[in-house]
Amino acid sequence: MEDTTSHVVADGPRSTQDVADAVIESLAEMLKRSPETLRPDTRLVQDLDFDSTSFLELLLRLEEALDTEFDPDTFGAGGFETVASLVGYVSEQLDQ
Repeated sequence: MEDTTSHVVADGPRSTQDVADAVIESLAEMLKRSPETLRPDTRLVQDLDFDSTSFLELLLRLEEALDTEFDPDTFGAGGFETVASLVGYVSEQLDQ
């Protein structure tokens, strides 16, 4: 079976749209949902029932998709209310 997952090139610049696409694709795959059901204002804890284990799994998926590593101490429910705030965090971490 062919792998249709898109991955962002690690060495190239990542636009906010690239990051948003990676976040939404990772969330959709993890939750077995259509990406179209995930909007910027979708709340991770309230709407998607995320817990600390879910955040860790998402962290690992994003690291693979974006070919990077995040500090797990900076990644948690406290700073990520919505898909949009998660995209902002990932973009900020990639710019460092």
